[in-house]
Formats: sequence, structure tokens, C-alpha cells
Amino acid sequence: MATAATDLHVDTNTASVLQAALPDGDYRVEAVVRLAVPDDCCKTAVQAGLVVMRDDDNYVKLVEMAHGGLHQVEFAKELSPVPAAYPRYGNTVVGTPGTTTWLRLDVLRVGGDERYTAYSSQDGKTWVGGGTWTHRLGPQARLGLVAMGGAGYRAVFERVAVSRLSR
Repeated sequence: MATAATDLHVDTNTASVLQAALPDGDYRVEAVVRLAVPDDCCKTAVQAGLVVMRDDDNYVKLVEMAHGGLHQVEFAKELSPVPAAYPRYGNTVVGTPGTTTWLRLDVLRVGGDERYTAYSSQDGKTWVGGGTWTHRLGPQARLGLVAMGGAGYRAVFERVAVSRLSR
């Protein structure tokens, strides 16, 4: 996918999101991505990865990101509507990307909530665990792939897989 000068963040919902259905119950999403940007890239946060979303304002995303010479794996959540002065967007980091980065998102349904736990890997074998976001995206949530934040780069998704988790 070519990266685009678009975004999926609060009131900027210009990114194209390639979407597919997700299974009911608990599941795992894995993606192998190469974000081809130079080390001294970018004035904006160029990113590629996956999103589990109900809509443009309610999602969890796990992406490789390049910004101002920094390469990292970002794990973020957006929620709307929210009360006045309540944050809509929050993020954290999960490990360090490699030339190729493996992204994993485990989704467990607990009570009325959904728990999204992020992992990343540079080799697909040794995983770094990240945070867990709780969200309520519901049974209509869809899996999305994004390549956004700045034009002129390539994101190669070598593999995307969804599997059921059993407890």
C-alpha cells in the first residue's frame, strides 16, 4: 500500500481503511508489515498497521510509526462521544520495530468489555507485550489496514491473519 497524507485521529478522519469482518468471541489478529521509510523520516507520523474499529471515532490501532527520526510501534485508542474535557485519544508504545515488524492484537471479551492487548516482534518469535486497552466496539467491529500520515512511502503487508482464541 502507498502511504497517504491522511489520518485517523479525533476530528481528522481522512484515511482510507481497507476493512474486513472479524469473528465473534475471542480472537487474535497478526500482521507482518514493512514500512519503507528512511531513518531520518518524517515531519508527520507516517504509519502502517492494523485497526479494529466500529467507526472513525471508535477504534484501537496497532501500527509501526516513523516520525522525526523515531521509529516505534504505537498502540492507540480513540473513543467518542466523551464528556467535555475528557480525552478522546490515548496512546502508548509496544517494543521496537525492525526492518520487518510483526504486530499482534489479542481481543478478549470480559463481561460487557473487550480487552485489546498489543504485542510486537522483530522476528515473529520473541514478542514484547504492551498495554491493554478496554473498549466497547461491539460485534460489528471490523478489521482495518492503514497506511497513512504522509505520502510517498510504501507499506508492505506480508501477512495478515485472524484466528480464534480459546480460554
